[in-house]
Amino acid sequence: MSSKGALEELSRRIDARTAFVGLGNRDRGDDAFGLRFIDDLEQLDPGRFLSEENGLESVILQLVSDKEIRRVIFVDSCDLGSKPGSSALLRLDSIDETISTHKIPLSMLMALLENTGKETWLFGVQPKSLEFGSDMSSEAKRSLEQLEATVKSRLKGL
Repeated sequence: MSSKGALEELSRRIDARTAFVGLGNRDRGDDAFGLRFIDDLEQLDPGRFLSEENGLESVILQLVSDKEIRRVIFVDSCDLGSKPGSSALLRLDSIDETISTHKIPLSMLMALLENTGKETWLFGVQPKSLEFGSDMSSEAKRSLEQLEATVKSRLKGL
């Protein structure tokens, strides 16, 4: 699926009961992708745009206890084996446990939420650089702008 296809599929998945969780590390270049997404959109609805910086455990507990949320979309940079800035929308069954650099494997978090009846997805972007102290690449910034435009447009239609 192309990046455009991933954005189109994502748009179809967003409804009034969808939450987003941004993952990453601000100090490692493109790894800040998910966090920057949340920074830019959380003012739209703080209860739907959550950051792991607020404590991943508390974010997961909030999602599990919120009966209104039925779909959770994680946003992160991950090795897709493609060109920098390209994106993919992935389900749990297509996620390799090594796809993420987080303490708790993303696949485990997704499985936990799936076991509570939530539908989970990963919107992943191929990083160019994860070097400590580096800025986000132009490729990742472009993908971030496209993702934000897609989500804002879809939310306006709800």
